[in-house]
Amino acid sequence: MVESTGGVYFVPAFNGLFAPWWREDARGVCIGITRFTNKSHIARAVLESMCFQVKDVLDSMNKDAGEKGSLNNEKGEFLLRVDGGATANNLLMQIQADLMGTPVVRPVDIETTALGAAYAAGLAVGFWKEEDIFESGEKSKNSKVFRPAMEEATRKKKVESWCKAVERTFDLADLSL
Repeated sequence: MVESTGGVYFVPAFNGLFAPWWREDARGVCIGITRFTNKSHIARAVLESMCFQVKDVLDSMNKDAGEKGSLNNEKGEFLLRVDGGATANNLLMQIQADLMGTPVVRPVDIETTALGAAYAAGLAVGFWKEEDIFESGEKSKNSKVFRPAMEEATRKKKVESWCKAVERTFDLADLSL
């Protein structure tokens, strides 16, 4: 394991870039490679790319929703609740917390997608209230919380570098012969 990507950024624009970029002319790139880059740097860059993509979409959603979309806990923190197979990776979850600058909450049972769909349907028809699901404490008492450890200046620089890397993927659709 390495502590950083060594300046390597991986942008998986294999079919263009979707939300929030919406660029069908983008193509995947791995940039910032030097003679000191090794496979661990590239692997970490791939993990970071997943987290940057989540951040991009959540930032876009928050921008679109404005204050109406702000769902913070009693401490005023936005909690990113995660599930699915990739969330078993502790490093990935810590990177997500660091890049978002917000706690990431992983339940004990990480395969909760179907349960989440059922909760969403139940909320939509009034079968449950939000408090019943999120505030009971029973379901979340054994959750693992990843708290951001990255300094704000470092986070800002990494996000700027990610955006620069993403911009380098634009207008590459005509490379194929």
